[in-house]
Amino acid sequence: MVRDPRSPVVVTALAAALVLALGGASWATSDVERGDSLLLEGRPAEALAVWEQVRVGRPRDTGLLIRIATAQARLDRLADAEATLLQAASIDPKSPKVRQNLGIVYLKKKDFEKSLAAFGEVLKLEETYPAANYFIGLIHEMRGDEKTAETYYVREVNNGSCLDAWDRLWRLSERRRAEGRGPQRPASWKIMTFSFAVLGFAGLLYGLRLYLEARRNRRVDAWMNG
Repeated sequence: MVRDPRSPVVVTALAAALVLALGGASWATSDVERGDSLLLEGRPAEALAVWEQVRVGRPRDTGLLIRIATAQARLDRLADAEATLLQAASIDPKSPKVRQNLGIVYLKKKDFEKSLAAFGEVLKLEETYPAANYFIGLIHEMRGDEKTAETYYVREVNNGSCLDAWDRLWRLSERRRAEGRGPQRPASWKIMTFSFAVLGFAGLLYGLRLYLEARRNRRVDAWMNG
């Protein structure tokens, strides 16, 4: 069973593409920023026109190509968005950001196999890349495989990078409870408790590491200045 991909979570997936593009930009020009503003104002055609002009002088800039693909996807030009991101992938094959956005476009096209493959490539490049596990879980949930979906949502939660994963876990638990398939108390609370314990332990280890590094640095400083 494939669930309707027009849920709020899926519809906002393309917005995530823009966030990823903006977050990875190492440069900015007035035209690029103008395109960003136009897209955020809901004017993707105008944003695309601006970025296509910039593209003439920056044909190999993957951050710009991600922006262009995002605008194309907003205009339902999904084949163009796919082609743009494949070009970006050929320029920078080791970019998880490019693969992530390609996976989002495939998800919008309902090509779940290609989408899963793209997100899988993201995790090969960076196993804790934000939202990759979440999107994989979302695809499995849309296919009706709640158990596998939950596994990936929990991974995303433990990475601490996607609040939507919490929401999907809660909804799955509530759905099972409403259908009489789960405990009266949502199972997501157990997951939350476990995750907070893991995060707390990780924070303790990190604090210990900082303390030990500070002591070591003081010893080095004393040796150099002695």
